Amino acid sequence: MSDSNQEYDLIIIGGGIAASFICLSIFKVMPNFKILIIEKSEEFSQKIGESVVDVTALLVESLEIEHLLKEHALKSGIRFLFNESNSVEQANVAEFASPTLNGRIKGYHLNRKLFDEQLLEEVVRKGATLLRPATIKNYTNIDFKNEFEIETTDRIVSCFSKWVVDASGRARYISKKLNWSDKLISLQTGAISAHFKNITPPEKWDSPKNDYWDKNAINIRSYSTTHFMRKNCWWWLIKLDDTTTSVGLVFDKNKISFENYEDFFFETIANDNQLQKILLNAERGKINYLENVPYVSEKLYAKGIALLGDSGAFIDPLISPGLELMGQQCQWLAKLLTNEKKTGIHRTNDWSKYEDRFQKAYDSRILIYSRAYNFLHSFDLFSAWLKQGNYIYFGWIVFPSIIFKSRLKYPLRFNLIERGAVKYFANRFEKINAKRENLNVISNTKPFKITYSKVRVPKGIGFIFIPTKLFVLAILAYLNVELKALKYLFKSKT
Repeated sequence: MSDSNQEYDLIIIGGGIAASFICLSIFKVMPNFKILIIEKSEEFSQKIGESVVDVTALLVESLEIEHLLKEHALKSGIRFLFNESNSVEQANVAEFASPTLNGRIKGYHLNRKLFDEQLLEEVVRKGATLLRPATIKNYTNIDFKNEFEIETTDRIVSCFSKWVVDASGRARYISKKLNWSDKLISLQTGAISAHFKNITPPEKWDSPKNDYWDKNAINIRSYSTTHFMRKNCWWWLIKLDDTTTSVGLVFDKNKISFENYEDFFFETIANDNQLQKILLNAERGKINYLENVPYVSEKLYAKGIALLGDSGAFIDPLISPGLELMGQQCQWLAKLLTNEKKTGIHRTNDWSKYEDRFQKAYDSRILIYSRAYNFLHSFDLFSAWLKQGNYIYFGWIVFPSIIFKSRLKYPLRFNLIERGAVKYFANRFEKINAKRENLNVISNTKPFKITYSKVRVPKGIGFIFIPTKLFVLAILAYLNVELKALKYLFKSKT
């Protein structure tokens, strides 16, 4: 069976979260925008695990889809655990903790399989057309005319549109089809992960009960994202439900190499006293290997084509910027696409400004992340880096976005002075870490050492004072690191 040519304002490749976010953003401005979504799968597969926090939570709120989050667990915060001596004693594990406190913004651990399905149902109810399961048999592009031949289970559909948005994720349909190149970037990381069932209960491997967390956080510690910070790599532990936990590591490919990723995965766990205890008797699922985690396309749009989310770029999951940047892209793309439909005019300058803004946003994130892998394992160095990041992120993005709703769509970008400051602090931390390695010393901490981020977003007017507090904490953490560096310098000379 063959359908005659059907015209749409927009055709979206892929039906995941990026496709739904762009649809919701467009429908909010122009409900009669005609959209077709092409999704190849009959149902979405389970993903590693993802979170709605801070800016992403504000974006979800702006799209009026908070009701979909009722079936997802409240994310209680973020934890970073350091064990520089690979000690078997939990007392020697230091922690940087950032519990999500009751206030203006709630965080969630997403069951992505469920959430993506919920979102897709929502946008179809709002008017989007969905072909699923569907395969693109043929695609051609001439400036501002995209033609598709699509095969479904019972028919062949021919359709065309002025614009196509590639939301196919790492499949990167458009980039591969049109041979678009990626930029050369300094961040080179890989990832290995698996889902585990029935890991060792926290009371047998975690620090003792944390009264501050239990009293103030919106959920128990086991529903935080837990990071295990190691030399040139870090591990995540994300509880997806009562039995299933996502566990994986991201590593610096410039410092870590191996012949077989499964052997490396098992050997690293076996040689890490903390991870071994957690996963000793757990049931493991399929091991997934991602050879290249970060990438950025040299271009994010062409005449009639736009890349969205992972189809255009992926940075690194260390501080989870993916959904945030994708949501901000959707805000820009929705305005550009709806304005073009209203006026019938393609404003090249507006599209160039959009691309320039997000390319610089990706460059800024890469600059932050690429240097951090050199001192991930150090409690005081990395926690000082995190405190600097908290000030930048909350002071420059989150809090301004609460006050000025239009600020929400603007991603973090560094100017020349700011880039210089980021490089300066990264250089200092790297030099201090190198000096410590030469002296064979580690961060000295008290037993069961916990440092709190002091990040909170209160409901009242008091939130305007939080950035100043975070700035002071960042400066004090840096000065503390420098004082320790002087002490080590003195020791090395005596």
